[in-house]
Amino acid sequence: MKEWIEKILTNPEYLGKFTLTENVLLLVGVIFWVYVYGELIYRAKTIQFVEMPVFIACGNIVWEFLWGFVIQEDMGIVLKWGYRLAFILDVFIFYYIIKYGKKQWKIQVADRNYYFLLFFLCIGWAGLIYTFQINRYDLFTGSNSAYILNLFISGLYPVLFLSIGDISKFSYGIAWTKFIGTAFFSWFLFLFFPDQPFVLVLAVLVFLADLYYVILFYNTRKQKI
Repeated sequence: MKEWIEKILTNPEYLGKFTLTENVLLLVGVIFWVYVYGELIYRAKTIQFVEMPVFIACGNIVWEFLWGFVIQEDMGIVLKWGYRLAFILDVFIFYYIIKYGKKQWKIQVADRNYYFLLFFLCIGWAGLIYTFQINRYDLFTGSNSAYILNLFISGLYPVLFLSIGDISKFSYGIAWTKFIGTAFFSWFLFLFFPDQPFVLVLAVLVFLADLYYVILFYNTRKQKI
């Protein structure tokens, strides 16, 4: 047992290039985001509405597929399997995006045009994310592109929330767990990448956008009571 624990703590195949503390931060972030995805799936099935914005849902699933299965970097077991688990869950989310995503828009869109838009967005995001990495603009954890996507998520969430105008379509639990989970990932970034100001600025912007959404949700819910 002791040898097995020592192997996990010293073998980069398990912990990657990170300390135990950094891996714990990543693991906590993964756990919170698994909850986010799980509730998104449950609520989409229950209320027939997906609160994740369509535009970024396409980028999200493509990013997770590429970084979970295609792009090979020495990032350790937590991130590697965290990305893969996120993709598997995102397949279910994307199924509901296909089925109910049009409900996010106030304009009528034919099914054929909607499906073409989803296809175009997925192909477009795939090209951008993959070439971003092969041109070495990304970090070996995928954090630059991940936080660019996350900034879109965090920025579009309050926009969609306000445009729909129906608080029952959104989850206060998702607002909080998305905020907390990303905060743990950002904490990791400040520990491991203190010399990467681009991703750290992104982390601060995402934190502020997530905080704004939580406050917006709280104030809106308070007014409804």
